[in-house]
Amino acid sequence: MSQNDKEKLKLDSKPEGGKGPKLPDSRPKFMIWIYLAAFMALMLHIVLRMGDVEPQKVEYSLFLDQVSNGYVESVVLVNDRKVDGVYTERAVQQGLVEVKVIQPGILTGNTPETPNRFLSTKPLDHELIQFLIEYNAAQIEAGGDEVAFDASQEENWFGGLMTWIFPLIIIIALWVFLIRRMNPGSQVLNIGKNKAVLFDAMSVQKLSFKDVAGLNEAKEEVVEVVDFLKNPKKFTRLGGKLPKGVLLVGPPGTGKTLLAKAVAGEAGTPFFSLSGSDFVEMFVGVGAARVRDLFKQAKEKAPCIIFIDEIDAIGRSRGKGMMMGANDERENTLNQLLVEMDGFNTDTGVIIMAATNRPDVLDSALMRPGRFDRQILIDKPDRRERAKIFEVHTRDLILGDDVNAEVLASQTPGFAGAEIANVCNEAALLAAREGKDAIGMDDFEKSIDRTIGGLEKKNKIISPDEKRIVAYHEAGHAITGWYLKYTDPVVKVSIIPRGLAALGYAQYLPEERYLYTREALIDRMIMAMGGRIAEEIIFGRISTGAQNDLERITAMAYAMVVDYGMSERIGYVSFNMSSGGDSPQFSKPYSDETARIIDEEVKAIIDEVRVSAREVLDEHADKLEALAQALLEKEVLGPKDLLTILGARPHGDYIDVDAALAASKPLVNGEASTEDTETKSTEETLASTESAASEESAASEEPEASDASDKPAESDSSDKTD
Repeated sequence: MSQNDKEKLKLDSKPEGGKGPKLPDSRPKFMIWIYLAAFMALMLHIVLRMGDVEPQKVEYSLFLDQVSNGYVESVVLVNDRKVDGVYTERAVQQGLVEVKVIQPGILTGNTPETPNRFLSTKPLDHELIQFLIEYNAAQIEAGGDEVAFDASQEENWFGGLMTWIFPLIIIIALWVFLIRRMNPGSQVLNIGKNKAVLFDAMSVQKLSFKDVAGLNEAKEEVVEVVDFLKNPKKFTRLGGKLPKGVLLVGPPGTGKTLLAKAVAGEAGTPFFSLSGSDFVEMFVGVGAARVRDLFKQAKEKAPCIIFIDEIDAIGRSRGKGMMMGANDERENTLNQLLVEMDGFNTDTGVIIMAATNRPDVLDSALMRPGRFDRQILIDKPDRRERAKIFEVHTRDLILGDDVNAEVLASQTPGFAGAEIANVCNEAALLAAREGKDAIGMDDFEKSIDRTIGGLEKKNKIISPDEKRIVAYHEAGHAITGWYLKYTDPVVKVSIIPRGLAALGYAQYLPEERYLYTREALIDRMIMAMGGRIAEEIIFGRISTGAQNDLERITAMAYAMVVDYGMSERIGYVSFNMSSGGDSPQFSKPYSDETARIIDEEVKAIIDEVRVSAREVLDEHADKLEALAQALLEKEVLGPKDLLTILGARPHGDYIDVDAALAASKPLVNGEASTEDTETKSTEETLASTESAASEESAASEEPEASDASDKPAESDSSDKTD
């Protein structure tokens, strides 16, 4: 049996729900013996008291009659309330009084007993002692038997004890209840235990790399880490060492946590999963204790993977929050994490995976090699990857014949995987709301519009004049973006009110760019200025609808002058002196004279943009009018409508819906229309890893290198307008 199989047999966790097994119960094992001992003591007490019978209780008036008749031998008045008396032998033997007979019990012998004691309760307004004194005086005169009486005081220790024990029990119970509500499933004594969920070989974790579309390079890196755990000799034979940490970095919704879940399903080794906020608690020292406990369990389960989601909750830089007030507890937790990550030997087989969308705020000591050796970028998918993501999320949907993944991918530039999943779900809900038997392409288009611009405001009434202003405003954006060289082509224009404040929007298809020239930035500013200039040309007046456009234009103009050194008067100087992260900048690194020149240069750039935008719109005034009238008629224009009205785009390529439809098959019942080559490559890699690991357990042969998956061809992103 291989070492990996032995590790699997040692795992003592059981699956629970779909979240994987929980950690072993940390409650003390001797609690059952305490309960058993208490039960036995209670049973013994009951057995010993089984033969005891309380004295006969009589009414007070009957007691006074019995005293007057001479049936009572002695009386003890306890606490001026309780009457404890004894009948005379003659009264008991002759049956003049009613008494209880004790039957033989387990420990009381075999002969029944007839007690002559009785109990009664004295009213508060009766003087029993005076009554007995008068009775005895009468008996002395008559020559009869006197009644012996006495008075005593007994402390009610049980009642006094309960007056402060009972409230104390209530307070303790309330405190324990509140602690458990604040921290469900935990106890006061194990508050330092970590909250990690353990996934192992026996877990019901079904997610695999098949469910992660795109992310080819990231999957290659992660598969290699899994391969290292399963078959370490493949890498150590050349002197390589196990990477200690892998940091997944990327925008929200791109699939960082999803990729980690796939690793948990594919690794075949224990996988601890928790979030950064799980270390944070209201008590001092708990975070560091949980880090120590987590790594202690990880060492016992090695080889294994620890995944910390949203690590920026505890990994923020320790020097940037001093002015606002430092968090000592968070820093102590981070310090303990740094020590544990750097304290592993190379052969322990523990790998740390973490995910964050704020790498700029992480502490430099956490980011250095030796802790996080690899930083994997999980970026937004390109058009090809978006098509594959649509195929994954439409597997379980009932689709119409007109649904095409390539067309959907072209209509969702810049969408992350989570947004695509939301689009598919919204389309299904829209189709169900209308009572359809299948989800059509129009449902997906409505869902995309809802994701981009927000919920359609059907009850928002816009006057005809305002509607014309919005139509010409959006047409101005579309015209300038269509005919300029360095702008992104518009793919959809709408004047339907959506969201919180947007009366219309234009959707663009951004190209993959990493560097921008001055001409490219000017063209983008002209496109943003197109809406305001169109209002000036057509109506001779301006409105407040261009507020967001002007904000973006001003920000870009200042960036050109202050940050990028694109001003001749300022020169090749960058005044962007901020250190990044959360550090505030309290002083400007230039003089008042330089600030005046910067303002003048920014105004000159914006004036240049304004003149250029008017020139473009004057040159294509007929197209502006035609596009605005089409918007007023249809309210929404797609790629085909734009091509019909504006003609072929003079610069760059444009989306061809017909070509996309011809090149791919429609999605029917969630079947993929394109070949998922990278998924096959990933499966082959894992298969070769498992076969190599099995061969290694039988004989010490060198494993074969795994195939690398293909790379994506292009990358798109989206840009939303006002």
